[in-house]
Amino acid sequence: MEIDVLAGTVQPVDKTIAAKAQERFDNLIKPVGSLAKLEEMATRYAAIYGSADKNDVNFPCKTVLFWTDDAGTAAEYMQGTKPACVLAENSGVKSQTFLVTASSIEEALLEGALLAKEAIGTNNGQQVLALGCVDSSVPQYNAENFEAGGYDFLNQIGSRTIAAMAGAVLQAAALKVPVMLDGAASCLAALAAVKYNAAAADYVFAGHVSAEAGMEELLQKLGLSAPLRLDIKICRGEGAILALSLLDAGIKAYKEMETFAEAGVHVEVKEFSHAEEIKAGKQGAK
Repeated sequence: MEIDVLAGTVQPVDKTIAAKAQERFDNLIKPVGSLAKLEEMATRYAAIYGSADKNDVNFPCKTVLFWTDDAGTAAEYMQGTKPACVLAENSGVKSQTFLVTASSIEEALLEGALLAKEAIGTNNGQQVLALGCVDSSVPQYNAENFEAGGYDFLNQIGSRTIAAMAGAVLQAAALKVPVMLDGAASCLAALAAVKYNAAAADYVFAGHVSAEAGMEELLQKLGLSAPLRLDIKICRGEGAILALSLLDAGIKAYKEMETFAEAGVHVEVKEFSHAEEIKAGKQGAK
């Protein structure tokens, strides 16, 4: 399949489902918006999978994909002893390492898409992928390249690994699987994917803000904000892995906390109701 054809299959997420999911959060027995980024992550996750029903929103199977074009590095990560591998294991996150063998950017895009499809498999359950680039060096974001189209953007970056990750993002989005981004490399890949189809942005989550050059601007270009600021200078997937636990926390609150209506206290304790929270907020803004 040509990458343009794959990109064309990515469909926007239904924003009305996200709004319904946020409405449930707003009506939980807690101050409105008090779970902040956890709410945003869980509502976007619910929208991707197409239901705001708390019984349909389940904890996802989590897999971190490590990407490199160096055979030696790939072998090291396949052994599972690298810090990011150990962190993944301790966090209940499955890990897979992919060696990018493509000789061109175009081939790398397709290779990444095929490898991501392999990682997603035929499991119809809810799942999420995290991306980690483990190359020895990562090209920095150059604002002058932003206006370039997807292929030209990747060609100017010149990294087959990042191209493969871009293909992976497009494949995941086409299969309605969310992707947790890590450092600058994964953000560059996501930005390239969005250049192929803007709807791909609906499926990517920011894991953390690293200390890499251009990271803040990359997240801004993607329209994302991250729940963590870890100041990691060389990212290998650790931030994305940690952020997956926050996604689980948001889902847990969504599924297990009660709304005022569910608890039967929305009338008896009026001052804590959603309507009163909204009213107080409006009065405070005046």
